[in-house]
Amino acid sequence: MSGLLPTALIDTLLERCQEIARAPIKQGIRLVRAVEDIFPESADMLEPIANMVLVPAYRSGREAQDAVIREITHAVGGYDSAMPEQQIALSMLAAQEILGALTFSVSAAQPYEQRSWITAAGAIDLTVSYGATHNGCHELKVVAVLPEGGQLRLRDGDVEKLALRSQPGALDVALSTPALGTTYMLEVFLQSEVSGLNFAIHVADVLA
Repeated sequence: MSGLLPTALIDTLLERCQEIARAPIKQGIRLVRAVEDIFPESADMLEPIANMVLVPAYRSGREAQDAVIREITHAVGGYDSAMPEQQIALSMLAAQEILGALTFSVSAAQPYEQRSWITAAGAIDLTVSYGATHNGCHELKVVAVLPEGGQLRLRDGDVEKLALRSQPGALDVALSTPALGTTYMLEVFLQSEVSGLNFAIHVADVLA
């Protein structure tokens, strides 16, 4: 999806999505906030379009949403030739994809999640896990394999765990007894990058 949009727009969406990924707000509001600065003259259109973008995902899963994306992109032919409402929809679809890539969700029922993030320096492989340790306490752990030197920082308010290395390889940070229902911020910094990547890690309470 993101490959259909101009690079500058993707960069803007990525920056904005990193700012809002951790916010405890509904997905529709996230999509509006992700694009509102890009389309300041179309404020009245944003919420209805966000609701339209979200409907396939809620009703019938990923395949239906992919079909809607194909239908929009086929009809449009390209971002630059699209109508303003189509550009908003395409931008929101890209933001939805970016937010999904930036957000991890783990719980006792789903204790493990893994993905890769491609950077100019190479791939960052991230693994997030949640589970009981040998002493019976629960632990939130992040393992990152970096393509070059860098650092990890896992934080929530005053709570912070930090790890760094000067060469490519693996780093890990762990937080004991994380609070259920809390979303933690994971910051990944590479030596060659001006700014880091911000990920959100939600520790879900499956009983909620």
